Amino acid sequence: MHLPDPPDPFILFDDARAHNPAPARLYRDPVEIIVAQDYAQVQPALDRIGEAGERGLHTAGYIGYDAAFALEARLAALQPARGAGDMPLLWFGLFDGYRNIDPQDVPAMLPPPGNAGTGPALPLIDADIYGARFAAVQDAIRAGDVYQANLTFPCDVPLHGDPRAVYAALRPHAKAGYGGIVHMGADWLLSFSPELFFTLVRGQLTARPMKGTALRQIDSEADAAAAAQLRDDPKQRAENLMIVDLLRNDLSRVSRAGSVTVPELFHVESYPTVHQMTSTVRARILPGLSAVDVLRTIFPCGSITGAPKVRAMEVIAAVEQSPRGAYTGAIGRIDADGNAAFNVAIRTISVKKGASIGQIGLGSGVVVDSVCDAEWRECLDKARFLGSGTAEAEMA
Repeated sequence: MHLPDPPDPFILFDDARAHNPAPARLYRDPVEIIVAQDYAQVQPALDRIGEAGERGLHTAGYIGYDAAFALEARLAALQPARGAGDMPLLWFGLFDGYRNIDPQDVPAMLPPPGNAGTGPALPLIDADIYGARFAAVQDAIRAGDVYQANLTFPCDVPLHGDPRAVYAALRPHAKAGYGGIVHMGADWLLSFSPELFFTLVRGQLTARPMKGTALRQIDSEADAAAAAQLRDDPKQRAENLMIVDLLRNDLSRVSRAGSVTVPELFHVESYPTVHQMTSTVRARILPGLSAVDVLRTIFPCGSITGAPKVRAMEVIAAVEQSPRGAYTGAIGRIDADGNAAFNVAIRTISVKKGASIGQIGLGSGVVVDSVCDAEWRECLDKARFLGSGTAEAEMA
């Protein structure tokens, strides 16, 4: 079995981790497509998605970060200044079913990588502009507006080859747990996300926010030391804990009283180029609520906004000055039985139809004691799975 050929829309959810990967899922031949091209269409689109389960249909697709400006009343005034970007704010297909695929069979589904791949990420702002934006965020922190804000910037990514082959080429370099492909019939998302936003399984909500990064080292002892330093670093733990508290608060809005727990704090996961710190938050959803209600209430994930969430989004909207698009939104699915899973759309390349250049966002959480050069470097480190990698090229 192979992936469908364009222009047929399809969605692949893919766990490329080396240990205990989950089965992949392939969705093809949608019976209906739900799209929101502007802010006024977001809420009605979510209404239609919420009705899909009643029709016995499965839903899969993405919701872009900027759709949040249609979900939170306090952010509505920012819509005209932001614009909606050049990809839909929301795109989901409705499907009669999907195909489960054994993880070991996924590579054979993809085209041979051949010469396909990417060049390094090319930031669309320079270090000086980043420094000025970083300073503005820290001014907001010192003023008491926010405790943390996730500052991001867009990058161009040169592409070589069919997007499916590009995905095949990058997959072993990212080994992402929550990756995949969204092909909308014209445009593409190639996701190599390591971060879970939330799952809903038989009434249990699980979120796994990711905050804290350390670069992998070639020497095994140095690499183990880098992971241990990340796990024990007071600043990284404090940043992670801020977002855990935010997610606990978010989940409490859709959960049974007293059901929110934190079974795991400060767990370090290792990927080919970076170590990442994650924590786990769980809760029991309130009776009568659905995955769409959860999306409406807790989107976007607090790990890519800052805390408190809405004020952080106002601060970064003023500083970043352009839409994020699919980046830092969520890619995922809602089953006909109500179970659901969504990632955080980081390490995700947006590709317009026929384009030889894609776009990816990079970012990090800024707190009062953050250092500008270190945050800039952390952002670039996250692009190392692309081509030779921006950070790698700079260090050469």
